[in-house]
Amino acid sequence: MGKVGASMNRFLPGLLLGLTLGAGGVLLARPAPPPPPPAPAPAPPGAGLDGDGEKRELAARVVELQAELRAARAAAPAAPAHAEEAVDLAARFDALVEKGLAGLQEAPALAGIAKKKGQEAFELLAARLLRGKSSQERFLAAAVLGATQDPAAVGALAEALAKDPDDLVRRMASHALATMKQEAAETPLRAAMAADADWGVRVNSAYGLAKLGHADGLRMLEGAYTSPDTPAEYRVAILGGLADVASPQSAPLFRRMLSDTQDPTYLFMAISALAKMKDAGARADLERLAAAADVPPSIREAAQKAVSEVSK
Repeated sequence: MGKVGASMNRFLPGLLLGLTLGAGGVLLARPAPPPPPPAPAPAPPGAGLDGDGEKRELAARVVELQAELRAARAAAPAAPAHAEEAVDLAARFDALVEKGLAGLQEAPALAGIAKKKGQEAFELLAARLLRGKSSQERFLAAAVLGATQDPAAVGALAEALAKDPDDLVRRMASHALATMKQEAAETPLRAAMAADADWGVRVNSAYGLAKLGHADGLRMLEGAYTSPDTPAEYRVAILGGLADVASPQSAPLFRRMLSDTQDPTYLFMAISALAKMKDAGARADLERLAAAADVPPSIREAAQKAVSEVSK
């Protein structure tokens, strides 16, 4: 096992397939800024002045200009919660690394800033991924690069996938490449699926290849799901990957599940996959579930919607 830290071990299943940045926690919204204090009521024209007419006219004009300024400020678009152009990406990333796994929650926001900043930002994150001193730093750099969903990140992620000594860093790199659905990721994913020492990296890579429509990736993914040696916590994640791919070749597996299990998680994924692939062969079982009294209402509702989908 790699060196990201013992505290990360319990998160290993989350680094297979269905990992979404921020999983395990809620992305906290930045609180809205307090409303500005009400503007003071303008003094009447000429207040406090002597009776000179010119001064009264000037005072009136000041009041008009103040009113126009307040109206212009009210009509102007609100400033963004983050002034991305003023953000020091390196400092923001360092702060994210200090938070450890909790930093995953902030990876999407940092990825958005990186995309706006362009090549310089990608070069900085690539350097942190490939030459970062700690596994945690490299792991989070891979997470941020993956969250950009940008082809510019493929090269650095592919290099990390091939060379990083830490299993979890390679898992994150393989997950990032797998979820990008970029043709340029095929070669590094195929190499990792065939030869990486870590089983999780191989499965992530198979998922990526299956998403790209490659049958060998799908076969490996199905094999990992059906293997009796696969731990239950990984099996759910792999099934989620198969449901996301929703290949018609996997339809028999999902059809059997409609009859073979009462587990709502498995049933929901099977129903979703069959609806996504519009598998008409599952219609009878879906209709049965839609009318079943011994399944949760959410399952009946999902089955009803799936019947509509497979009937199109």
